[in-house]
Amino acid sequence: MTVKPFVESHVNSSSTFDGRVWWLRGVCLSVMIILVVGGITRLTGSGLSMVDWRPVSGILPPIGEAAWTIEFAQYKESPQYKLVNQGMSLGEFQYIFLWEYLHRVLGRIVGLVCLIPYLWFLFCGKLDRGLKLKGALLIFLVCAQGFMGWYMVKSGLVKDPEVSHFRLAAHLSLAFAIFGLAWWTSLGLMPKSVVQSSMPTNNFRSWAIVLVSVLFLQIVYGAFTSGMKAGYGFNTYPMMGGKLMPEALFSMSPFWTNFVSDKFSVQFIHRWMGTCLAIGVLYFCWRTLKSGLLNIWLSKWTKRTAFFVTLQFALGVGTLLYISDYPVFLPLIHQFIALFLFASLLALIQGYGWKVDEE
Repeated sequence: MTVKPFVESHVNSSSTFDGRVWWLRGVCLSVMIILVVGGITRLTGSGLSMVDWRPVSGILPPIGEAAWTIEFAQYKESPQYKLVNQGMSLGEFQYIFLWEYLHRVLGRIVGLVCLIPYLWFLFCGKLDRGLKLKGALLIFLVCAQGFMGWYMVKSGLVKDPEVSHFRLAAHLSLAFAIFGLAWWTSLGLMPKSVVQSSMPTNNFRSWAIVLVSVLFLQIVYGAFTSGMKAGYGFNTYPMMGGKLMPEALFSMSPFWTNFVSDKFSVQFIHRWMGTCLAIGVLYFCWRTLKSGLLNIWLSKWTKRTAFFVTLQFALGVGTLLYISDYPVFLPLIHQFIALFLFASLLALIQGYGWKVDEE
């Protein structure tokens, strides 16, 4: 039997170094970094400190006392200053400005990490049609991410100093989409060694696709929960106010708005979707490992998936219980580990796509 990759037929198994893989992994790393900084920016209330968007000139921070005075004066006209940070000092403003500024600069760096190597490999003729399209899509998604970031910030500069949780969810989803596309494409370029000729059934791959789809929906609900600050209520688990399902839940009209606009209904969905997802992923990992059909690649990533989903669930419960004590650290690491779980499930889907041909 011979094993062929299901995707990316241009994989060169004899290659020990492929610059395209390093490029795509660099995109993944840059997204991981900006996700951390973006999380800190959001959780420290820094995201509304820059009240305008200058894609080119905004690369430079205020320089000198006069420039900082002007920047601070602009911020004083914002709803966040008037309703939340009234009377803050220039030094306090500079602290929150730093995080938002760093976040925006990193956004530009992610774009350059996508664009410059892509143009280089394109010029050198190292991209086939599939990679040309995926690279162009990466660049488009990064641009869309930048526009969505400003569109999100803009929603908190009008009247209410809180960004739209819908726009926050779209902003976060785009970050995961950029990471996912770069990670998936890099996996297709990696040489793969298989020591077992037997392979699992297609049902395993279908299960993995369902699980990663549920995870993505869970990430969206995590953004909803964060955007509406729904995590600060009912800080117990599994009960909510002494009940599994408090009477106040799902009381909005029309009924469908409870799923996207009622903060505690959203928290209820997020906590129980996460619970079901953790149980489902662990059962999937146990079932596939028990089958005895997994090659080294699948076995390795199945164990990693089980580890990350267990850690993610524990962090989710910990965030719920101790968010008042650790309002930045726990939500931040909870969001960060979701990226690793996402990557692990994508690696499994990739591995399950390998085809085995009889010789």
